[in-house]
Amino acid sequence: MKSLPHKGQLTTWKDDRGFGFIKPDDGSKEVFLHISVLKGAGRRPIVGDTIFYEKTIEANGKIRASKASIQDVINQPTVLTKRSRNSNQDFNKESTVKRIDGNTPINKRDMRKLARKLIPIVFLIGLGMSLISVAINSVRGCNIKGNISASTGIKLYHLPNMEDYATTNIDASKGEKWFCSESEAIANGWSKAPR
Repeated sequence: MKSLPHKGQLTTWKDDRGFGFIKPDDGSKEVFLHISVLKGAGRRPIVGDTIFYEKTIEANGKIRASKASIQDVINQPTVLTKRSRNSNQDFNKESTVKRIDGNTPINKRDMRKLARKLIPIVFLIGLGMSLISVAINSVRGCNIKGNISASTGIKLYHLPNMEDYATTNIDASKGEKWFCSESEAIANGWSKAPR
């Protein structure tokens, strides 16, 4: 590691806000330290740490540290989150499932949240489509339900006054349908339900 020109002891550290102050060894004025200048530090600083830093004077005359490190704390290498086009190495597999574009990682946790939000929406869309289908058929006057028996596979039609009419559901994806008259149902090969 390149030697930094100034050295001092951390006298104040506000961990929740990520800043503190260094008392320089040369006895000069306290120096402001922000967590962002401790790039790659293996841990967060604590009061009493010896800090090596470069000094920067801002336009308003305040002195702050730049390019700082903590004595006896090994810097962590920065992890690359992108890979070159020719590289086969993986990048941050644990947190990134896929990328929508070159900059936006989607975390597994985010995907689970999204799925939890979408499931009720998909359910409501399906329910709405089912209700629309019922409404359209009743507007047309087609209120005879053509249902395929799950146990026998026989095509049965149900009239509005039959016992099972209210509990009979029509699933068009299984070939079930609505009829406007009994003669239409019979002509299409459907038999009258027993009750």
